[in-house]
Amino acid sequence: MKKKIFLIILFIFIVLTTFSQSTKAPDMRRIFLIYVEGDAELNQLLENSLENNLLRQSKYRVVTKEDILLENLLKSLSQEDYISDNIQADFLVYVQIIEAFPYRKKTDDLMWWEYRIYAKCQVIKISSGESMFSRTFSSVGTSYVTQTQSDFEALYTARRLAVNNLASSISNQLNYLFRIRANIVSIEDKFVRIDSGRNIGIKEGMMFEFVKSQEIDGIYYDLNEGKLIVEQAMDNSSILRILEPPKSFDYKTKDVYVIENPDLSPIRTLLNLYYVGQDFERNGFGFELVIDTYSNFYLGMALEFLFGNDLTGTSFNFKIGYLNNLTESESESESTLSIGSIVGMESFAYSNDATATYFKLAPFIKYTYYFNDTFGLSFETNYNFLWPLEIKGTSEIENYFGLNAGITFRF
Repeated sequence: MKKKIFLIILFIFIVLTTFSQSTKAPDMRRIFLIYVEGDAELNQLLENSLENNLLRQSKYRVVTKEDILLENLLKSLSQEDYISDNIQADFLVYVQIIEAFPYRKKTDDLMWWEYRIYAKCQVIKISSGESMFSRTFSSVGTSYVTQTQSDFEALYTARRLAVNNLASSISNQLNYLFRIRANIVSIEDKFVRIDSGRNIGIKEGMMFEFVKSQEIDGIYYDLNEGKLIVEQAMDNSSILRILEPPKSFDYKTKDVYVIENPDLSPIRTLLNLYYVGQDFERNGFGFELVIDTYSNFYLGMALEFLFGNDLTGTSFNFKIGYLNNLTESESESESTLSIGSIVGMESFAYSNDATATYFKLAPFIKYTYYFNDTFGLSFETNYNFLWPLEIKGTSEIENYFGLNAGITFRF
């Protein structure tokens, strides 16, 4: 009886395994054949670096000269069971090193090597012989001679850096040239499901944007707007989160699709320039740099300069808090409310040569109204608790109420 149960379980396992393998999404990523020539010392180094850069992006499969030589060798040995599917390629990435030379530089205190490479890259569609892209790239690597790095080691490092920089430039250009396009399957709240996944190279963290074709005077133009990030990538589908919806068209219509945009960032930077008021006795101005991660997280760093009747002061602060969007995402204008805490240091210098340094902790509430995507007005109130760290002379600074108002630029 136990033997029959074991055989039944084994049979079910084999069937399920076979079924799962047969239903696995086919790998539809583009295949690049890389070929580098022009400099015997750099060819293999650049080829390997470029291959690693492309494989790291997970968007492509890569074939090199060594793969082709291996296939020919195995075929010549009549190994008919050799699987040659991996040797097929869609595009030839042909890189010709035009010139490469080191240059040694020296000053009274320093000595270093610079290694420069000039190369031409062509992308050719193998099936048709069509040239998809052609461009000349330049790259430089710099490395210093130090007590721990000899002259030869500095030259070697500079050459490596130049090769890696060149490979990075080429792979970034290929990444932009072969951007992934996908159709929208469904939209629910701030999430979008598309009909493509790991089978064409999509992975978590990739950035996309909405695209809609619009006819103007009989000519069709593509409108690219909005910002999405891949939250989950499956075999043949993905889920994207909307970070910024498009403002000039409705992204929920059937004629809208998404396309990869490597230039987009999953964070926004805010720059605040504002007036500083402390208990209506001290005034000044400040600069604040804020990182917005689209996840209701507020992280900022501020520098303030203060002036009073008989003193001047500076304040260096860190801010952390919760950022809440008060308006609908499709609205032309936008307002946000931030609540959090300030941790910082304040220093004062008096006209009688007295000085004082305080540790500061303050809760804050900040309201920002944006007239468009990049410009707005901000208002902030806070109450500051001070603990003296060092006082020379006499200082009458106590806990105080703060009021800030200024302009905000969002990038």
